[in-house]
Amino acid sequence: MDKEELERLLQEAEENAPPMFHPVYMRDKGSWFPGNEVGSIASIISHTWEDILCLSKIRKNTKTGYERKLLFKYIIVELRSVIEQLEKIQGIIFTMIKAESRDKMSSIYISETEIDEIKVIFKKYHAIKNNVGKDVVEIRNNIGAHRGNQPWTDIIELWDKLEPENFKPLFDVIPELFEVIAKLDIYDWNRIAEDGSIEICCSGLNLA
Repeated sequence: MDKEELERLLQEAEENAPPMFHPVYMRDKGSWFPGNEVGSIASIISHTWEDILCLSKIRKNTKTGYERKLLFKYIIVELRSVIEQLEKIQGIIFTMIKAESRDKMSSIYISETEIDEIKVIFKKYHAIKNNVGKDVVEIRNNIGAHRGNQPWTDIIELWDKLEPENFKPLFDVIPELFEVIAKLDIYDWNRIAEDGSIEICCSGLNLA
């Protein structure tokens, strides 16, 4: 079998592969569901980011300043959720790396090249996040998902911070980070086939 034929077969297999689970529009038992914690977290990040993109599209077609700020406020609420899940997945990944270095027979394998790439991108992410992380938490806690009993001057200040440009570097780096961690072969997936059997696989997250 030549290279072109192999690529064609792989492409065909990918196109015909069962879909990944989605909590809104892909719930069929034949879909691939996360089979371990890190798979669940990666899926949550992916679904939440999809919500952010949807809100951004709605906001783009909204005219009034108040409505645009209101929608961006809820984008920040979703952004905080993404940050929380990234903290969880970072802890799991680095625990895996440490465990692998101690146990050479570990079933988890993250290459040295991937480890170096992971360290670089997380360092970049945290440097950017630290510039606006406090604002993200305060917006979510005081005018977003929760309503804090804060002085009105503080509330006004938080509403004034609802400008996308302030958070653009963070919105730019998160997809870059997720692309790196999503391709790691550390995720378990399972599905129920048509004949009732349970299929299991371990691979990176399908970003298609």
